[in-house]
Amino acid sequence: MVLNQPKVVLIALCFVALASCNYFKSKEDGKLIASVFDKNLYEKDISELFNTEMSPEDSTAVANAYIDKWIKDNLLLKKAELNLSIEQKDFEKQLENYRNSLITFNYEKRLVEQNLDTLITSQEIQEYYTQNSANFELKNNILKAVFVKVSKEAPKVEKLRKAIQLSKERDWKELEEYCVQFAEVYSLDTTDWLLFSDFRKLTGLNVEDEEGFIRSNPTKEWSDSTGTYFINVLDHKVKSRISPLEFARDDIRSILLNQRKLKLIAKMKQSIYEEALRKKQFEIYED
Repeated sequence: MVLNQPKVVLIALCFVALASCNYFKSKEDGKLIASVFDKNLYEKDISELFNTEMSPEDSTAVANAYIDKWIKDNLLLKKAELNLSIEQKDFEKQLENYRNSLITFNYEKRLVEQNLDTLITSQEIQEYYTQNSANFELKNNILKAVFVKVSKEAPKVEKLRKAIQLSKERDWKELEEYCVQFAEVYSLDTTDWLLFSDFRKLTGLNVEDEEGFIRSNPTKEWSDSTGTYFINVLDHKVKSRISPLEFARDDIRSILLNQRKLKLIAKMKQSIYEEALRKKQFEIYED
């Protein structure tokens, strides 16, 4: 195969269909596979593409695909080099800035890891929430609920139906005992808020009107081909309302940690500056 380019001739592709990946192992690493202008692709450059489990056909397909992509990429690179100006191809400044950014980032990261106080108290979280609660508008419906799924053949379902109402103090104990004995899946956690989308996955629930579902009678029961579901929605918040503190706690902690991190970095930069100023390690030249 010969590809014609202005003033340039692509050296013929020196690769034929392979009998197997062992073909490469039987040749020396110096074998030339393909060339594009001044760029060469050698046998050793593609040997890692193969393994002993690959069939000869797969080896051939993988090799051909890689070589084809390598040729096209290098042709495009050459075309770009020929058509871009010197200024457009000068990445020295960009590479220097990128290198400097990486060095600075890693140094700051090490200093932060060594010096950042990561303990955020409940009082700090409460104060931030009180001062910025308007920033924690819910994007999704959330709820607290207990959930039980039983098989259609489960015994004493009426007992479960009464216990999940949680209208009496002993209902909790009876509900726990029933779940341990007969439930296929259950969740009796009353502390954590759940996204309604996560609740749907947990229960297999399929409803379009989320707000209507959580605003209606808190206890619900339905069946499908896999079993019967019992739910008691203990609390809920609809989207666009202010998030409860418990649901926003992790986000607030992340915000406070990031604020501390930024302050720590700024303090370290100022300290480095003041030390350099005392030691006269830099100078500003006036016009």
